[in-house]
This record gives sequence, C-alpha cells and structure tokens, in this order.
Amino acid sequence: MRPLLKPSAVSLFVATVVTPLAATMTASAAFAQVTVDLHALQALPDHPAPSRPARAAPRPVSPAASTPAPASPSPSPSPSAAAPGSAPATGPATAAKAANPPAATPDAPQPALPESVPDTASINPVAPAAPPAGAAPPPPPPVSDKAATTVEATTVGLRLIFAAEQSDLNPDSIKSIKELAAKAPPGDDTTFNVKAYSPGRPDDPSTARRISLSRAMSVRAALIADGVQSARIFVRALGEQYGDGPPNRVDVDVTGSGAAP
Repeated sequence: MRPLLKPSAVSLFVATVVTPLAATMTASAAFAQVTVDLHALQALPDHPAPSRPARAAPRPVSPAASTPAPASPSPSPSPSAAAPGSAPATGPATAAKAANPPAATPDAPQPALPESVPDTASINPVAPAAPPAGAAPPPPPPVSDKAATTVEATTVGLRLIFAAEQSDLNPDSIKSIKELAAKAPPGDDTTFNVKAYSPGRPDDPSTARRISLSRAMSVRAALIADGVQSARIFVRALGEQYGDGPPNRVDVDVTGSGAAP
C-alpha cells in the first residue's frame, strides 16, 4: 500500500506552514482550525528538509600552545661593523697613514726671563704754574686782637685752639703759622694738611661743619700769605668728628720727605 504522505513532504509542510502559523497563533493568543488536504500534499514534489550545518566542536588549547615563546635576542653588531653612512677606512692611503703617524709639532719657545733688575724710572716733580700776571692777590687771613686763639707745637706741626664759635686768628697765631711755613722743608712733595673741628648744636647740625670750615680757611689764608702754594695745602672740615682732642681746634700737619718724623 502506498503511503499517503512522504516523510519529506510532511517535514516541508510542517517547516513552511505549520510552524509559522503556530507561532502566529501563539503570539496573538488566538485558536483556529487547520484543514490539511492530503492529496495536495501528496502532489508536492519531493524536497529534502533543510538541514542546519553541524557546529564544529571547540578545539582544545594545549598549555604549550598558550605560553608565548621567548623572544630570541637580536644579534648585536660586531665591533668591526662600520657605522651607517660612513665609508670604511681601507685602502693604500689608510695603510700608509697608519704606518707613518704625523710628527708632533714642537712647542713655541718661551720668552727668557730677565736676569737683572731693570732700572727704576725717575720722574721729576712738575712745579705748579705761576699765577698769571695781574692776578689779584689772595685775601689776607682774618686777624683780630680780641680773638682768644692759642697755639701748641706738635711733633708734625701745630695745633690751634679757638674760642667757642670763633674762627679769627690773633697776631700770636699768625706768627706761629709763619714760623711753621719757614721751617717746612723745601720741595714740591711737602704738603700741609689742615684738619678743623667744631662742636655742633642740637637744633642746627650744620653749624659744626660751617664753623670748622671757616677755621680751616683762616689757617689756609695765613699759609698762602707766608708763601705756601695753594696746591700744597689740603683742607678738611670735619665738624663734630674731633675725637679725644679739644673740640674747637685746627691741626696743621706737615708731611714730605724732609718733614719732621
């Protein structure tokens, strides 16, 4: 007896009709009656049911394959390998240069040191220029018979002591300054250093400097009147910097090659 349906036809029908329809009915929650015409199914051509390809089983990985192989060390360049871009030093010229190295350059001769001490150069002092003809004479020193100025001899000159806030000289001090200028050694290297002092006022700090300058200029004028050139007289008004000596004083120190020690 011939079967009504072939197995292949039934599988095709179920795969193409029944399965999608059943999925649709399940999704919509509806039920329907399906009528199957067996004669129509028998008339269908034979088609093999689609088969899915079998999945290959995963290949087991061995522990040796999962461990990475140690990297082989890169070969180090040999010492004889030439640097890139440089030409090898080979050839007859290189061989000749290695056989005959260049001769060393001799050092330059050093200058000879002098065996004797050179002579000392001597420079004659230059005398100051004479005042031009017709020039006005320097002003005379301020002299007053009422001035209470006293004079004391020192090892290097004179010390003149003034009364407070006075800067005039008296005849005795003028005489002592003239004797000092006459006893001074001749020569342009002899100098007269005039250092004047004076106490100051708390309300006027410039008073001490002003009075000390006036006293120094009085002594300078007396020296110039006695023939001492102005270029050999050095004046310093030190004001309140009188130190341990009398505050109202002027010290005249004579220095030079022939001055008293």
